[in-house]
Amino acid sequence: MVDFNELRSVVRGRVVLDVPMNQYTSMRVGGTCACMFTPADTDDILKFIAWSKDTGQRYFVMGSGTNLIVREGGVRYPVIRIKHTLDSMEIESEDKGAVRLRAGAGMPVAELVRYCADRGLSGTELLAGIPGTVGGAVFMNAGTGEGSVADVVEAVTFIERSGRTKTYGRDEMGFGYRTCRALSASSIVVSAVLALRSADATKVQKKVETVLKVKAQTQPLNKPSCGSIFKNPASGVKAWKLLEEAGMRGVRVRGAMYSELHTNFIVNTGSAAAGDVLALINAGIEKVREKSGVRLELEAVIIGDES
Repeated sequence: MVDFNELRSVVRGRVVLDVPMNQYTSMRVGGTCACMFTPADTDDILKFIAWSKDTGQRYFVMGSGTNLIVREGGVRYPVIRIKHTLDSMEIESEDKGAVRLRAGAGMPVAELVRYCADRGLSGTELLAGIPGTVGGAVFMNAGTGEGSVADVVEAVTFIERSGRTKTYGRDEMGFGYRTCRALSASSIVVSAVLALRSADATKVQKKVETVLKVKAQTQPLNKPSCGSIFKNPASGVKAWKLLEEAGMRGVRVRGAMYSELHTNFIVNTGSAAAGDVLALINAGIEKVREKSGVRLELEAVIIGDES
């Protein structure tokens, strides 16, 4: 069995044992993580990967935990938390209104959008209101009805399980609906170069405000959740509509409930456990299958042991 205390002598970043994951996920549920590693920088990540290879230890990469549900049994392997670690922001070039901005993977998307709006850089408005980090957004090609990360990404730098660092252009990333085929579960995004354009700051800010206002009116942002639970099916019918037609609006299991404002959100009303959330997910899948014959696919990520 691996002694995670040994990791402290290998890396410079923060290593904490027995971390309650309900404090690090937006759903506010889940058991403990045996080891949470917050790297100091990219070199620290490479040291961790070398250690994980030597010890045969698997790991999980997370940003802000906004799309993550951890089971009550917790996580027995290390979790690498990237948020606020690789969080640099740098304009690499400007040419005739075209701007290339490199954003670190640990930068919260909300801060990226605000940074661009304040400087009159257009392109990230479509990401307004998306929770999480740049790295997580790239990994799942996060988006809204306005568009997705793939619309603004020019290149992505990431580290593979082998320890190799690669930089791929947009077309090499294999972006699809809520997916990025070039990245595996063990890939660690380091940064992304965004292709933006100079614009009037007031107009960019107004667009961001409009997007955020609509989200506040249509999504339960005042309660813990992990955003959309299910992906929209390829048929074009929205997941929330299928759930509503299946009678799931307002349905609850103890402290977890399908939101009455947006049925594709499961909210923690204050006392939910991971098991309650998972029971609602399973109920939603089954009810939609019975009603419409559609098999819903999870957008949220579930990790950890049952008990």
